Formats: sequence, C-alpha cells, structure tokens
Amino acid sequence: MKKHNFSFDLSTLGTYTDEVGGLVLQESIVKGTTADICYIQAGVKGTQSINLLSSSINIGTGGCGFDTDANLSATTWTQRNLSTHLYQYQEQLCPTSLRDYWAGMFLNNPASNEELPFSQMIVDLKAKEIQKFVETKVWKASIGGGDNFDGFYYTIATGTTGVNYVVSPTAPSSTTMLTCVDEVIAACPDAIREDDDLVVFMSPANYNNYVVNLRQSNFYAPYGDATQAGTEFITFHPATRIRVVGVYGLASTNRIVLGKSSQMVIGVGLLDDTERIDMWYSRDNNVVRLQAQFNLASNIAFPENFVTNNLA
Repeated sequence: MKKHNFSFDLSTLGTYTDEVGGLVLQESIVKGTTADICYIQAGVKGTQSINLLSSSINIGTGGCGFDTDANLSATTWTQRNLSTHLYQYQEQLCPTSLRDYWAGMFLNNPASNEELPFSQMIVDLKAKEIQKFVETKVWKASIGGGDNFDGFYYTIATGTTGVNYVVSPTAPSSTTMLTCVDEVIAACPDAIREDDDLVVFMSPANYNNYVVNLRQSNFYAPYGDATQAGTEFITFHPATRIRVVGVYGLASTNRIVLGKSSQMVIGVGLLDDTERIDMWYSRDNNVVRLQAQFNLASNIAFPENFVTNNLA
C-alpha cells in the first residue's frame, strides 16, 4: 500500500494575516467610492499643505517695449491644509468560545486560543467596515465633532468662501432629480463647465431616485458606460460629460454637490509599516487581538470650483 502525505507545509507562513494586513488596510482606505474618484495625497501625518498654483493673465495690444499692463498678470502660490486625524480600531476575540457552536468544528485545538478559524474572512470583513467608516469621515468629519478636519459636507457649503450655491433648490425626489442636477450645473462657473473631471455627488438613495427619473424621462443606454470589464457602471448626465454618483458619505442627506474630482483631496498616511490590520495571539490575555491605526483628512483645493444645493 502506497502512503500519501496530505499535510500542508506552513513553515514559510507568518502568523495570521501579517503578510497582507497592510495591503488590506490600504485597499479599505483608498478604494471606497469617493476615494476612488478623488485625489489621494499619501504620506500625510499631522498637518500638511496642499500647494496650489493659480494664474491670471492680462493680454493687451502688441508692439515694442514692455507694456506696464503686464504687471496686471499674476502667478500665485497659495495653500490649504490637510489636518489628519489618527483613527484606531481594536478588538479581541476568544476562539474557545466557539467550542459549543458550529464554528467549533474548525478549531484545531478547542482548548487553545492560539488559532482563530476564518481569520482571513474576519480581516476582510473588518476592512470593509473601515472602508465605510472612511467613506463617511471624508464627507462628515467635523472639527466640532472631535475630528481634526471638516469633511467635504462642510467644506463644500455656503459657509466656505468662494463656494457657489443654488438659490431656492428643488427638493430631491424620483420625479425631480434631473432638475436637481441641472440646478447645480447651472450654478457651475463657466471657467470649468467643459472640464472632463466634473462629478455630481449625492446620497445612494437620491442616486436611485436619479436613475428612476432617467428611465421615466426615456434616457437610457447612451448615458451609462460600463468600464473596467463591467465592474463599474458610471452614469453621465444627459448631453454632458458630467458624472453622477451616489456615495455612502452623503447617506441620509439631500445634499448634492458638483465639483472637480481632481481638486477633492484625501490625505492618508500609508507609508508607515505600522498602518496595517494586525492580528495576533496575546499570551498574556489568552485572546486573539486585532488592531489598525490610520491617518485621514480631506479638503478641497479651490472652493470657487464647487457648487452645492446646500440642503441638509
């Protein structure tokens, strides 16, 4: 009789998810809906500047000499700050508490807490929850609420100098969403109206209403584009190059904002080896512990390139 060896050689593997913890955390932070659209500024710890270059020119009549009106032209450097907040997730699990349940059959040693079944699934689930947290914070963080920065919900508002707004905005519903989007587009400055990075953000519920309104108005396939091998569906507002998206960060609000996605900046760390989801067995406490720490901030570059209906 021939003997077969079906055992696994795990000698080259580390404990739990250390090999992928950093990647999992990075994916959860930079691959949310908003973060995937906006500009990510990495390596931010504490407060870091967004360095902005703007220009204005004065063109006069040509001729000899150097026209004194040339002094009316300007090249200007300005700054807006990303003030990050350090967030932390911690949890501890007791594997032996699973002994009397169906998951107990996956315990290699029911009397020991040194191994946790489904560890990769658990870490992946935690990463998705962190992604939701990040998506909410980049929009709804507030200095008044204890964060070190105000999210897009507060910076793209009439209280921010330069932000454009809709006068007497229409209340969003399944029959008015096209009008609501037309209103923020109408308030958009002419200087950026033809730019190819304009995006209209709204809540997932209002985005669903927007799709219903599109169908009811007989706008169909020409305004959707399947990209990334069918993994993402992008809706363009009819007869424009302006994308319309629903984001979790605006959930339960009627706020609609339009702006240049390249000028919506999310600051993260992600250059530090400690910024990972770690899972380890704590012999002192006889439990499996999980921990993640990460820096996060958001701000806009040029407020004058953003529009809001300013509804709550």
